[in-house]
Amino acid sequence: MTVIVYDRKRELMIADSRATSGSHHPIGAKRKINRIAAGPLKGALLGVTTRQPGMGEHFTEWVTAGMSKDAFGTRESEVEAILVKVDRSVFFFNGCFYPSGPLEDDFFTIGSGSEYALGAFRGGADAFEAVKGGKSRAISSAGLLLCTCNSIRPTPISGR
Repeated sequence: MTVIVYDRKRELMIADSRATSGSHHPIGAKRKINRIAAGPLKGALLGVTTRQPGMGEHFTEWVTAGMSKDAFGTRESEVEAILVKVDRSVFFFNGCFYPSGPLEDDFFTIGSGSEYALGAFRGGADAFEAVKGGKSRAISSAGLLLCTCNSIRPTPISGR
């Protein structure tokens, strides 16, 4: 079960790191949030969830390369993703090449535990608590929750 949240007010994207093959077979931990390192979206944050092993990495490479439909292949992606550009605009992908956005809400959540996370947030939880709530309510035996956190704010360079 995956939960990825983006809190626009705190400029923070958080995800669990539990990885499964399909919906139940645990296969370890993985990074679900990436900062785009090159290309036209350099500096953007991308949170990706998919049930297809390897598709998250392929989707991240595709976004980094500029999101050309021809570059992805002939098949629609089975991906849900949040893209936060450096100008703070937020876009949502849901199983297709074309993102919806820019979106105006202050809190976004995707993944199979998103309903729990959104409910926790609406009940007063912050983004960290929302991810924990999404995981603990959905899978009580999930074990240790590992969060990956990235801010859209640039990281200061030492000595400058």
